[in-house]
Amino acid sequence: MTAAWPHSMPEIGHDLTAEQELACALRILAGAGWQENLSGHITVAIDSDHVLVNPWGLWWQEVRASDIITVRLDGGITNGKWDITPAVYLHTELHRARPDATVVIHNHPFHATLLACLGMLPTISHQNSALFHNEMVYVDEYAGTVESVSAGAALAHAVGNATTALLANHGAIVTGETIGAACYRAVTFERACAFETGAMQAGRQLRPLPGAGITALQSELKRNTSTAFWNGAVRQLLATNPEVLT
Repeated sequence: MTAAWPHSMPEIGHDLTAEQELACALRILAGAGWQENLSGHITVAIDSDHVLVNPWGLWWQEVRASDIITVRLDGGITNGKWDITPAVYLHTELHRARPDATVVIHNHPFHATLLACLGMLPTISHQNSALFHNEMVYVDEYAGTVESVSAGAALAHAVGNATTALLANHGAIVTGETIGAACYRAVTFERACAFETGAMQAGRQLRPLPGAGITALQSELKRNTSTAFWNGAVRQLLATNPEVLT
């Protein structure tokens, strides 16, 4: 019988509000290659009609908890001192269509966006990329920026039940049931895309991960790896940038 490890893991050491968690996520992902200057947004559903989102005009790496905006699913701001991206409907309609998608991450990370512009998904090759088994989709249509309810709804339909998507000539979307799960998925996805682009530069093809056991490996990665990742990433962030919580 296989032991269900680990039995315990180090905690963050702080009780964080949803706004503080989002501010931390923005900075963590900025450092992991998910920031493209002013582009990109992360939303977190806090009830059936409201989400938190980062403000327009601040780079991910400089956002603090007090900068986070509360928005209705119709795009109306209910709390916050800044404005929001006009592409917020990319998020709101995914939240509306997918109750499991508590967190929606969108930006243009280099390697993922390169594959999006080449028209391909990354190979599931490294063991950690088993996380994306049967959960990736390529949205092979570019219709401009997503700045209306109808455009957001069309995109949500195209993404379907996938947790990870590449948008043709645009960028990437990652969803998660928790902010830790979404961040771990985002970091792991960009790394999988980097393996693919690295292999292409070397003129080689990645060896696909063998199918036997991939579902069990995927379940193992989902079970507790994201929590360990999130706790460690936040601890390291707070050690050097404690002002993120203010």
